[in-house]
Amino acid sequence: MLSTSITCTIWLTINIVGKKAQKSHLGWVLTFAFLITNWFVPQTVLAQEKLEIQDFDYWASLCNLLAEENKYEEAIAACNQAIALKPKEPEIWIARTQVLIKQAKYTEALVSADRTLRLNPKYSLALAQRCQALLNLGKYAQAIAACDLALRSDENWGNTTAVVAWYHKGLAQSKLSQFNEAIASFNRALAIDRENSLVLVANCQALSNLGRFVEAITACDLAIKINRNWGDSSPAVAWYAKGLAQKQNSQIEEAIASFNQAIAINPKDADIWIEHGKSLTLLGKPEQASVSYEFAVKLNPNYALALASQSVAFNKLGKYKEAQTASEQALQGDNRWGDASPALAWEQRGIALAGLGNYEEGLASIDRAIALNPKYAEAWNNRAATQWYLGRYSEAIVSSDRATKINPKYAQAWFNKGRILRTLGKYPEALAAYNKALENTTKLTENLLLANIWANRSVVLWHLARNQEALFSADRAISINPELSQGWYNRGIVLLDLARYEEAIIAYNRANNLTPNNANILAGKGVALLKLGKFQEAIAAFDETLKLDPKNSLAQANQSIAQKRLQEQLEQQKPKLPAVPSKDI
Repeated sequence: MLSTSITCTIWLTINIVGKKAQKSHLGWVLTFAFLITNWFVPQTVLAQEKLEIQDFDYWASLCNLLAEENKYEEAIAACNQAIALKPKEPEIWIARTQVLIKQAKYTEALVSADRTLRLNPKYSLALAQRCQALLNLGKYAQAIAACDLALRSDENWGNTTAVVAWYHKGLAQSKLSQFNEAIASFNRALAIDRENSLVLVANCQALSNLGRFVEAITACDLAIKINRNWGDSSPAVAWYAKGLAQKQNSQIEEAIASFNQAIAINPKDADIWIEHGKSLTLLGKPEQASVSYEFAVKLNPNYALALASQSVAFNKLGKYKEAQTASEQALQGDNRWGDASPALAWEQRGIALAGLGNYEEGLASIDRAIALNPKYAEAWNNRAATQWYLGRYSEAIVSSDRATKINPKYAQAWFNKGRILRTLGKYPEALAAYNKALENTTKLTENLLLANIWANRSVVLWHLARNQEALFSADRAISINPELSQGWYNRGIVLLDLARYEEAIIAYNRANNLTPNNANILAGKGVALLKLGKFQEAIAAFDETLKLDPKNSLAQANQSIAQKRLQEQLEQQKPKLPAVPSKDI
């Protein structure tokens, strides 16, 4: 009885308020009544009795209140009740459209906005909502037209301003790569509200897309400093956008710091973790990158881009089976690829299969990537590498040329072309390719790649009998990556030719420490020992070489020489017996 009595009292109060109270007090009274009802009446009774209320203002206010509390389904139900009472009231359609936008129900939001515009074709806010819905539906040109019309119409922006139209117009222009026009739109928005952090972030992104990284970073910093008007977002978007600009500006350490800030604010954003991983990869830290990708995958196990990125890290770590699994999961994932496409997963699957020795299957997978994206320079480059391993050198050269034609500044492709040409004994052409690789390295080039280019260049120069240049190249490789065994080995080869045998042995020892049980390293060291007259040590080195590689020609040719020299040395070291005097008979 108590609940029924209270409800009846509230019903009377609502009717009185609906007819007599001033509108400024209506929201407070209705909210108070709503809270009392929720406190005393069971929810099942409440739902039934609320539906009996025939007061438009009550339902309209309830719609807005529930929307503010992010109770979107209930808000829509309240809006619908209000619309049932007054279907020709534009404001309730505006409220309903806004809730649908917050729910990401953009098709329904578009229909709802169009209902508003039937009632008032010049309603600026409704046109801006239409612009926003079209933008999120990927209809960018139509979105721009709707925002332009909103800006030319009745200037009724409700509780907001024209910023909403300029902002969404700028976003649509950015989607169409009209970045200069987008910046102009964002600047118009900022002229109205200079302290709108979300607009500043959008401006940061557009500037970054134009390569104006310093200005972009400044805009993001200002957004973070102002820290206002984030809408449904947070400062994490500013730190993320700043990190992207820094990464593109080759400020990798700084980018990682920005991504760390974004993660601290929003650790459940898989895209931030992916970019964090990409930056670590650029620093040559694939192990740490794989951890970042793992977080992204845990947040969204079906996220195609996260899984494909994880495959990239696994391939770099030589974990080819894991890379194959991740790439195949990506292809079965949610089809969200960001700026990439399924071609990334097919390419990584191909690399993984080649790494597992399944070259033909790997090549077929890379070909799938190229079929999806014929301008995918990385896939053409990996196709060349796979064909090289298969001994299809002419085809490999053609694939390398396609990669460098698509991207003439692709250092890795020039490097691989140089290696293929070196295999063919075309040393001048290989040197030219390595030089092109060096010309196109940037601050973003991984140290491992850069060191390998210098190391391989030294081999070609050695074959061309340009030993001083070859030594310089080997030394550059070692200075970049002191743990590069090939750099030390190549240094040993050149020093051997320069008759600097002691230094050559030191280089071979360093190479052997980094890559134990390598027959070629031990054979080179054996030759240097032989040249120094250390025959026993040379023989021991050749013996170890032939245990590892019984057909090693260098060890075979020099072992017998070392043994013969040792024998001669031992003979020379034998004490000479005094001559026996002859006796007279």
